[in-house]
Amino acid sequence: MNLVIVESPGKTKTIENFLGEDYKVVASKGHIRDIKNTGIDNLGLDFNNNYKPVYAIIPHQESTVRMLNKEVEKASNIFLATDPDREGEAISWHLNEVLNFGGKTVKRIEFNEITKDAVQEAIKNPRDIDTNIFASQETRKIMDRIIGFKLSSLLKKAIGSSKETISAGRVQSVALKMIINREEEINSFNKETYYEIEAQFRHFKAKLVDSNNPKKTLQFTELGKAESILADLDENYIVKEIIYGTRKETAPAPFTTSTLLQSALNKYSMSSSRTLKIAQELYEGVEINGRHVALITYMRSDSTRLSDQFMGSLVNHLKRKYGEDSIGYAHKANNNKSAQDAHEAIRPVSLKNTLEMVEPYLSKEQFKIYKLIYTQTEASMMKDAIYETKTALFSNNGHIFSVTFERPELPGFKLAKDGVAEPKYYFNHLEGDVMKPTKEAYYLEKTTEGPKRFTEATLIKEMESSGIGRPSTYATTINTLKMRKYVEIEKKQVVPTKLGTMASKFLDERFSDIININYTASMEKELDEIAVGSLKEENVVDDFYKTFKKNFEVADKPPFAIYTGEICPKCGSKMSFRSNSYGVFEACSNYPTCKYIKKQEVEQETDTETELLECPECHTGHLVVKEARVGKKRGNKFYGCSNYPTCKFTIDLKDYVRKK
Repeated sequence: MNLVIVESPGKTKTIENFLGEDYKVVASKGHIRDIKNTGIDNLGLDFNNNYKPVYAIIPHQESTVRMLNKEVEKASNIFLATDPDREGEAISWHLNEVLNFGGKTVKRIEFNEITKDAVQEAIKNPRDIDTNIFASQETRKIMDRIIGFKLSSLLKKAIGSSKETISAGRVQSVALKMIINREEEINSFNKETYYEIEAQFRHFKAKLVDSNNPKKTLQFTELGKAESILADLDENYIVKEIIYGTRKETAPAPFTTSTLLQSALNKYSMSSSRTLKIAQELYEGVEINGRHVALITYMRSDSTRLSDQFMGSLVNHLKRKYGEDSIGYAHKANNNKSAQDAHEAIRPVSLKNTLEMVEPYLSKEQFKIYKLIYTQTEASMMKDAIYETKTALFSNNGHIFSVTFERPELPGFKLAKDGVAEPKYYFNHLEGDVMKPTKEAYYLEKTTEGPKRFTEATLIKEMESSGIGRPSTYATTINTLKMRKYVEIEKKQVVPTKLGTMASKFLDERFSDIININYTASMEKELDEIAVGSLKEENVVDDFYKTFKKNFEVADKPPFAIYTGEICPKCGSKMSFRSNSYGVFEACSNYPTCKYIKKQEVEQETDTETELLECPECHTGHLVVKEARVGKKRGNKFYGCSNYPTCKFTIDLKDYVRKK
């Protein structure tokens, strides 16, 4: 009997059916081992032996290991078929270390899609476990563990909390720093007012432009200048010139993890963690007509390559559906060193699993994600969309107004995406024609736009372009920041909280050499080099730890306070940020000698009825809306005194409503 070990139980029956009676498929349910919390600082690392981790079976996986060993006893050949990325390679390595194979043949296989052809082809082409790939993943885990454990302990000292919600991380803290930096840019941006002039016609609006450069809209910093031009205009706008041209919209590349997460958030407002969870379900498969069918390839990928075999089927599919003229060109694969983890882009397993066929069997969310992937894959091999453009220039007493119209000339990939609609109006006047506006020209008052806050999508894009994180970490990183209450999502924007700002400020003051984009990106490159065998794990870890240790020894000295920049009015000491289960407050850094706590301002969530309601216990604070951070009522909102923790009065929202 041949034994195949996969990660997820959801795959076992499907793969078993592909392989036949001589094979049994069982699941490891993810990792079976983790580093023990033992030794120096509970890091579980042997510092006298090249930082080797001390591993132990994860307690809840002990029964899984027993089950796997029983199956191994009955098998003659064992295939480790964990996911096709570095995490999957690490799981296979641990299985090989832990299970009692007793000299039996153990091979690693991988497939990018759960189909009969892919699985059977993988069985025909087994390989040994790639120790370089495992070393890369282990190095990542070691460095993440050192940074996470050590910096989290310092943060708890600084913020004055023993809560598990206070944490730091190699990628997490850099992503937070990016968010904080963007917020500082927004706050420091000086908006300036300017004015533009516009003329309204029946079907369109035209803007005043530079007569020497019609592509440039004129902007005036002085209102008087705009008003003087308006006074010089009459009701006759003469068509001075018509400029013909084209605009090309390039067909998109197939999805990577990053671009899929961005697209789902932009189109459906779906969080990155939710999108990845649904993609996992589509990868593992759904029940269709009594069969378990995998719908997409592996969803953690930073490659835009499509296999030659699939490209052939895609071209034939497009010819049948959209015609011979729809075929474009294949996108060049991004074969850089960082694109190591997956063999292909995210695509449908089979184009025969059409949207119409699968929709009845999918949830609404599953169908949305599948449709995104299906249509993106189609579009990636289609022609660019071409638009015919027509720019009309109008003259009015020497002042030039401009407007551009466009209509589709070649729909190209738009046929697969959202389609191409003909415009409701297309300019058909000739040069010399006189047109009259529907009302007098007017000015528009505008302000210069500064940097915008990140959305989850633009943050992922920024992380990817900066070289921090990997396809498997984007969603997890953002989700961690939200769980730690370091950021909140407001109108799709990622907004740093006071707690997140505190944590980032502390780390920036003490670990700016390590918690920064360049250092983190260079570490990712080193991990890539370990994966291909050009760097040694022990050398990378040693160089990292020596640098980190020097920084940590300097930083691990009191005072640990995070100062606000203000002075305590009672004793003259510096004011500092503090934290407890109800949130962040400002208090004297000379605590407990001085117990001064700054009265909190009324929070934004306070409604108008309670904003002026005096606290019935201390009579100096006001009732504000708070959110429970711990315990069974975590996440529930209640009214509390703004003077907390000096005054600890609270009342449930429902009780307050009843009392009113």
